[in-house]
Amino acid sequence: MNLSKEIEIEDLYNNFRKPLLKFISYRVADIYSAEEILNDVFLKASMSLGSLKEKTKIKSWLYKIASNMIIDYYRRKKENYTDIYEGKFSFEDDMDTIYNELDCCIEKFLYKLPKQYSDPLRAIYLDELTQKEYAEQNNLNLSTVKSQVKRGKESMKIFFEQCCTFEKDRLDNIIEFVPIEADKNKLLK
Repeated sequence: MNLSKEIEIEDLYNNFRKPLLKFISYRVADIYSAEEILNDVFLKASMSLGSLKEKTKIKSWLYKIASNMIIDYYRRKKENYTDIYEGKFSFEDDMDTIYNELDCCIEKFLYKLPKQYSDPLRAIYLDELTQKEYAEQNNLNLSTVKSQVKRGKESMKIFFEQCCTFEKDRLDNIIEFVPIEADKNKLLK
């Protein structure tokens, strides 16, 4: 492995470790298994990095590898989860599309929230700080931040439910949504 490839893998690890671990651990309850899957993702990425044609699609490529590793994990466990995961994760681009389409509303909805709720949500979910890091940076009690995040998420959920109808899978993940046009136009103004 040459030095530039090592640096590139290190950059990928530093930039995507936290969000990938969050993605994996949301789908795999055992944190040790989630970390093992994460390591496997970066191992496979390091071996296949040269075959990636478009460097701009590196994020979706890493998430695709993670999704496939999660499927493999459940197949190895011989549990009956593969039918759930294969349909959902084999098309990472479709999942990205759903969240990308909803992204247009997030900033507008965050803007409608009081600052005490929007700031922690923005920092934790968009800037990927932990609640503890946010509390320390803003000289707040951790329980205060947790309460603000909870209330902010509840308000965001109300905004989204007024805006769209959602279809969810057994794990409560969004698999489809349909905008409610009248409410959406009113909410986004």
